Amino acid sequence: MSQSRKYQQKTGRTQLSWRARLLVAVAAPLLHGLARFLMATRRSASVEGLDHLQGLIDSKRSALLCCWHQRLPYCVGWLLETPSAGLAPGFLVSPSRDGELVAALVGRMGARILRGSANRTGAKAFRDMYATLQSGVSPIIAVDGPHGPALQVKPGTLMLAQMTKAPVLPITFAADRYWQLGSWDRMMIPKPFARVTLCIGEPLEVTRGDEPGAAAETLAERLNALGTAAEARVGAS
Repeated sequence: MSQSRKYQQKTGRTQLSWRARLLVAVAAPLLHGLARFLMATRRSASVEGLDHLQGLIDSKRSALLCCWHQRLPYCVGWLLETPSAGLAPGFLVSPSRDGELVAALVGRMGARILRGSANRTGAKAFRDMYATLQSGVSPIIAVDGPHGPALQVKPGTLMLAQMTKAPVLPITFAADRYWQLGSWDRMMIPKPFARVTLCIGEPLEVTRGDEPGAAAETLAERLNALGTAAEARVGAS
């Protein structure tokens, strides 16, 4: 077995060359500065359904903070820039080389980093996520990621909710001005001075007798309904 593979199994991370480490060291603070600029220049930012999140915080329950991959950047930015007593957001990052930059960026923003991927270390990531919830950290999850299909909830998140009894909290946003990338998820990033609304839905509880597939459909319906409501708030489509 290669030294790189042994290192990944031991640490959950891919070993980087010195050039890759230099790239991460330079790019992470630049991207962090850009994210701070975009968040700071919002023309207005409203939040709907904040009581749903506050209710979980007040009850001292960890939750699975779920959104579409398409709308992940702003949801993560808002959750990490709006610290609330009792909320400890975590973020699942791939152990790949590309994941090192993401980990460095969200780590700078204050997230607890969990290394793993559904394709390469899914079982380990599942165990780690279970332990994370038990420790009081609430993971932020793109429920159709990391590779799609877009806007289709994968049942693994609901199985985790069922096992841990952690509520699933749907979160989304809409902006009247945004960039949309040409990636598989058509990721949306609000432009400077955009009007943004973030919507938080009612927590979804997945009990022992529930079917994860049916719960996944319910979560998708709630995320889509929240997205429609958010778009109506800002006059976007």
